[in-house]
Amino acid sequence: MSAFFPNYFLAATALCVPAFSAVADAEPEPQAATTDAEPAAAQGEYVVLVSEKTLKQKDWKKAAAKFAKHHRAKIIVWRGNDIAKAKNALKKAAPRYVAVIARPQEIDRVFVAKLHTLSREMNADIYGDFIWGIITGRDGKTAAELLAKDEPLILDRALGTTNFDRQRFKQSFFITDWGRREFVETENYVSKEKTNAKPDEEMVDIFAEQWEKIRPQFLMSASHATEFNLEMPFGEGLIASAGTDFYLVPKEKMPDFRRAMGNAGTSEKFFKTQKLKKLPRTQNEKVWIAAGNCLFGDCLRTPFSMAVTAISAANVKQLVGYTVPTWFGEGGWGTSGQFFGGHQATSVGQAWFFNNQILLKNLPEALTRYPVPLSAEGMEGIYVDGFASKLAQKGVRINRELIGRLHDRDTVAFYGDPLFRTRFNPDAPSTQPWDCRTRLNGNARLFTVKTTRGNTYKGDFCLWFPERIQSEANSFAANITGGNGKTAVAPDILTENFVIFRGLELKEGETLKIATEPGAKK
Repeated sequence: MSAFFPNYFLAATALCVPAFSAVADAEPEPQAATTDAEPAAAQGEYVVLVSEKTLKQKDWKKAAAKFAKHHRAKIIVWRGNDIAKAKNALKKAAPRYVAVIARPQEIDRVFVAKLHTLSREMNADIYGDFIWGIITGRDGKTAAELLAKDEPLILDRALGTTNFDRQRFKQSFFITDWGRREFVETENYVSKEKTNAKPDEEMVDIFAEQWEKIRPQFLMSASHATEFNLEMPFGEGLIASAGTDFYLVPKEKMPDFRRAMGNAGTSEKFFKTQKLKKLPRTQNEKVWIAAGNCLFGDCLRTPFSMAVTAISAANVKQLVGYTVPTWFGEGGWGTSGQFFGGHQATSVGQAWFFNNQILLKNLPEALTRYPVPLSAEGMEGIYVDGFASKLAQKGVRINRELIGRLHDRDTVAFYGDPLFRTRFNPDAPSTQPWDCRTRLNGNARLFTVKTTRGNTYKGDFCLWFPERIQSEANSFAANITGGNGKTAVAPDILTENFVIFRGLELKEGETLKIATEPGAKK
């Protein structure tokens, strides 16, 4: 179980940005339609990245071709065993979205860390230059099914092993990590009283029953985990992956399971000899944020890991998870916070991306480029004391937040098409706090941001631009209007692809207006 510290929302130093008043003051042309700030890929903005070895296999080649055709994407092939060799080709292509087609046997925590690093090396700043997602599965055919669809997935049903904002979901169920053997249900957006399981009930069986009953579209989990299992809170049984299926392990069988499990996972023979049940296969589309689980996002180079089984057996379209043991928690819980706290078009992939950029912002610049030591083998993860002492020798003042953010940097994986979209139901009692709309105004784009309920709200506002903007500062402006007139505001992070305002406060009746000029095609 991961700790998440309250000083996560530390203040960041604002950039100084000119007012760009000529565009910011202009009102949209009447004929311009208002739309949500949806992500999309223009011609040449999407790249399919795949290894030469993977491309030689017919089913994986078909998956790469399917993504390339749908997204009008260029295929970049990297050779050998080091994905960092794709750097120059990626720089030349200058993508905004990258689908990394990879067999499970290629994916480990080092692979994930190198993708994080690659995404920041397209220019000189410390921030990510494209949103990437790993496309994998038990075979190429399964991987191809991760392709984004035209319509968003509306999230009405949720299941978890930790608390979440259940008023977002018409039907939900989560096993609490507040007290042993407790759970909370929601029906028609109304939460029932906290309930305790009966003495003869297995918590993992309750989870399986709700998995089949609710058929969740959204999953959020915490509590102990490895690359091959997820425990119920307080060790009340677990689900485990083997042979591209999830199995149910009751509490009394957990010692046997642990003895049988090695770094390669547990074989199907164990589950068959122990006569353990499979978690029912529910084929509705899902997204999964493993916010507080150790190791859940590491494939460990096997198709029998939790991440690959979630994709292959449970139709999980996007998954966020740590590739190392977690203790600080900003990478996972921060992604959840950005998803629930975003605007109506914020996807899971964007939430993960934005959280990574905020984490970088809260590190000294030198430490955003410091190589975090990672081993591809085993379950031990990062040796914190080792690199902490090296930093101290360099004169870096060590504190818990700095070490925690270094620990989380580059260790949280994202699986799925970066353009797969999700939406909370707008009729739910609790909705995403920001409402962001966009209009074309001549050559410029004008974004209007209000709080969803029209009341005062303070929180992060993050926006991925529909197209690149010009990098010059005078091509961007942000003003808050209403109340006391108009006040220019500076973002905490501004790049050609996105903008982030930390702790933005809009009072009742106020509107944030952002104006941008499109950048040159790359």
